[in-house]
Amino acid sequence: MGRYDMKTAALTLVSLTLAFGVSVPIDQASAQQLSNSMTCKQAQNLYSKQKRINTRTRSGSVVPIYGGIPVDTGKQLFCGREATQGAVNVITKDKRSCPIAYKCF
Repeated sequence: MGRYDMKTAALTLVSLTLAFGVSVPIDQASAQQLSNSMTCKQAQNLYSKQKRINTRTRSGSVVPIYGGIPVDTGKQLFCGREATQGAVNVITKDKRSCPIAYKCF
């Protein structure tokens, strides 16, 4: 890619970001794995296998979810005195709040 092509690509990205607000870059495979198009159980299984899932928030932004302990093993999470264990929830087609993982907050 030449210097001109890089400038054009950068300007296009900036233009799209300004036109549509905050953009979240996701690849084609990830775009097909939005929790919103899955059942809660499917989202839990996918997160358990891949340790990552994307979800579309109620405002329309696509957000990657990762870093938690999957619900099938999450009960083994110990947070210590300073933190509390909490569920990480995503929106699915059958539930408004589906727990997929646990984290210490």
